[in-house]
Amino acid sequence: MATVATNAKVTASNGIGPTTRICTISNTGQTQGELDSAIQALQTGVTIATVFYPGATVAGVTALADVVYVALQGGAAPEGTASSYTTDTTVAVVATFTG
Repeated sequence: MATVATNAKVTASNGIGPTTRICTISNTGQTQGELDSAIQALQTGVTIATVFYPGATVAGVTALADVVYVALQGGAAPEGTASSYTTDTTVAVVATFTG
């Protein structure tokens, strides 16, 4: 657990592993199958217009909804074009923590 001293200085840091990205997986009316497909693609990576975007380790996922938050560790930043990972689904990075 982190401790705070009276002379503490807050700096950007990451105590949860390698570079960690918090991403959203968005799809109105998203089904469990669509979410599973998007997460599988985030783990294995995707090729878009001959460019390969490597996968990452999924460290956490919120419950099924139209917008799901996912913690990804390692890999490259996900590609953000709609339907790159699953049809009608958009993945976006909302925060990045570096070591």
